[in-house]
Amino acid sequence: MKRCPRCEKTYPDSETFCEADGTALVQAGPAFAEGARGDEGAQVECPVCGGKAQPGELICNFCGARLGVEAAPEMYTPPPPRTPTSSNPSAVRRDPSPSMRMTGQMPPDDGDKEGRGMFGIVGYLLAAIIALGGGAWLALHLSKGAQEPVANASPSAVASVAAPAPTGPMVTLANAMPVQVTGESASAPERNQDTAQKFFNDNKGPLLDSYTRALAGDSSMRDAMIVRVRVLPNGGVSNAEVRTSTNPNPAFDAEVAKDVSAWNYAPFSGSEVEIDYPIIFTNDPASRDGLETQLKTNLAGLTAGEPPEYTSSLPSPAASAEANAPSPAAVETPIAAVAPPPALAPPPRKHHVAPRPPKPPTLTLQQRVLQVLSSNPRTRRVNCYTSGSTVTIFGKVFDNDAKLYAEKIVRQVPGVGNVIDSLQTDTADWAARQAAIASQLYAAGLNSVTVKVIGHDAYLNGTVKTDAQKQQAVTITENASPVHVAGNLIRVVPGNMFGF
Repeated sequence: MKRCPRCEKTYPDSETFCEADGTALVQAGPAFAEGARGDEGAQVECPVCGGKAQPGELICNFCGARLGVEAAPEMYTPPPPRTPTSSNPSAVRRDPSPSMRMTGQMPPDDGDKEGRGMFGIVGYLLAAIIALGGGAWLALHLSKGAQEPVANASPSAVASVAAPAPTGPMVTLANAMPVQVTGESASAPERNQDTAQKFFNDNKGPLLDSYTRALAGDSSMRDAMIVRVRVLPNGGVSNAEVRTSTNPNPAFDAEVAKDVSAWNYAPFSGSEVEIDYPIIFTNDPASRDGLETQLKTNLAGLTAGEPPEYTSSLPSPAASAEANAPSPAAVETPIAAVAPPPALAPPPRKHHVAPRPPKPPTLTLQQRVLQVLSSNPRTRRVNCYTSGSTVTIFGKVFDNDAKLYAEKIVRQVPGVGNVIDSLQTDTADWAARQAAIASQLYAAGLNSVTVKVIGHDAYLNGTVKTDAQKQQAVTITENASPVHVAGNLIRVVPGNMFGF
């Protein structure tokens, strides 16, 4: 039987430490009992400070010195798992009680575990460093090996991989240049900008075919052009012209005008309009921006009244009807052909008389004037109304020369006694917009900036001192008049250090 010298609890001989305070157990006998009752001779004296310690203690509670070897306890062995009196000795080793920390009577295997733990950590670190070094060497070796096939690849193989995929012919509208619709019915849903653009996308197939045929003769051919289409109220195209192009080719311009002249828009009750299409023909998408820039430059260089590069006019409906009308001789010929033979001649009293051709309908003075105006490309936007023999003409023509020409041909119509001219000109409208913009630029202090207005497009030129002034000129131009800055050739010339 063993006994704890502190709490006096008894344990079997197989136990070594007290469960309550961790003190080493001693044999229970008369000598121990006498020491427990106050016999100081049974206590252990510290050889350093002379303090008294209980039998079985290894460390002095006063100075921490190691006591005599005779008090050293026997080695700690974990109790058998079936012993009822041993309650979780592993918990005692993991979390020692205060008395165990004071006396140093920890299980002898704890220090060994700590030592083994430190050596394990150091070993893991060394293994990780070695693994990282080996991985870096392996990655470097593999990267060098992967580069060798690329270095030995043939130039033809590399060129075949880097070569872009071939691109077929393409016909599309310019990105930076919008479709322009002019005329009194330009805002009608059947003729506005969106409708005109959608109509082009749905009917550009013949243009693509013509461009494909042109590429068969010249594989490097690329072109950008402004195509103007005059659309009648019935949906037919009365005139198609190429105003300007980046690659003047009369044969190709004729093909484009022919294809566009065959278009049929939706009929409506408004008046005729003119539509300007900026069309790009290319088989290389990378050249599209360059073609658009060149087309803008060509358009900005057009002067007022400059004739188009190519035009194709169709005959008016009235002229076509007159050309297709049968002549009187042609009317008589079928009747003579079906006349009975002489043997079957009718009785003398019956005579067959050829019917007279119907008289053409009598046209009013207004209809005759409109017929003359619509048959001429320069006056197709002119309308009129009559009061007796007085004819009032109104609408738009290009310039003052076209205005005088319209008045002249109206006076030549039989029955016209007086002509009142109420026509407006495109050049006058452009000049008014241009003057309004120039006034706003001058008021903003941009005296060196000039503006040129053509239709709904404005082109800026001159010099400014900063990029901010260049952008300010664009903003002022588009706010002063319903135009879009299609070309900005303003140069930034910084002043000296004094601002001059």
